[in-house]
Amino acid sequence: MTEDLLLLPRGIKSGSSSGKIATLKHEKSNESTPNQVTENPDSGTTAEASSNENSSGSGEMNALQETLLKVEAERDSYKDQLLRSLADFQNYRKRVEADKQALRTSAKESVVLDLIGVLDNFERTITAVDSGATLESVIEGIKLIERQLRQMLEQHGVKKIDSHGRPFDPELHEAISVEVSEEHDENTVTAELASGYKLADKVIRPARVKVSKKS
Repeated sequence: MTEDLLLLPRGIKSGSSSGKIATLKHEKSNESTPNQVTENPDSGTTAEASSNENSSGSGEMNALQETLLKVEAERDSYKDQLLRSLADFQNYRKRVEADKQALRTSAKESVVLDLIGVLDNFERTITAVDSGATLESVIEGIKLIERQLRQMLEQHGVKKIDSHGRPFDPELHEAISVEVSEEHDENTVTAELASGYKLADKVIRPARVKVSKKS
C-alpha cells in the first residue's frame, strides 16, 4: 500500500498538522476495511435459545424414560398377578377334583358296605340249605334278601321303573319284541322282560319290554 501524500497549504506548520494527518490516515484506514467482523448483538440471544431448547429436549426425554419405567413396572405387576391367579386356579381345580374323588370313594364305600350285608344273608341262607332247611324256609329267606336289596338301592336313590300296562316310552323302555294284542291299545307295554331303574331322575337302565300292536 502506498502512503497518501497530503499537501499542506502555506502558513501551516508541519508539526501542527502531523496530528491531523495521523487522524485522517486512521479514519481512511477504518474506511478501507469494510469486511471487518463486527460483534453481533443477537449472538447471545441465539446461544441462550439453543441452550433452552437443549434443556427442554433433555427434560422431555427424562419424562419419557420415567413414563416407560412406570409402564414396565405396571406390566410386571399385572404379569405377576396373572401368574398367581393361574396358579390359584390350578390349585382350585386340583382341590375340586380331589373332593370329587373323595366323594365318589365315600359313595362306593357306603354301597359296598350295604352289599356286604346282603351277601351275609345269602351266606346264611346257603348255610341253612346245607343244614337241611326246608324249601319253604329257603324261599322265604331269599324273598327277605330281595326286599333287603331293594331297600338298600332305594336308600341310594335307585328306583324301579313301573312299566307293565303303561304306554311305551322310548325314554324309559327298550322294546325287545312286538306282539299282536286286541286287549291293549297299540304301543302298550304288555310284558316286562327285565326291570328298568332310575337313579334320581336319570334312567340308568331302561326296562326291556314287549309292546302291543293291532293286527
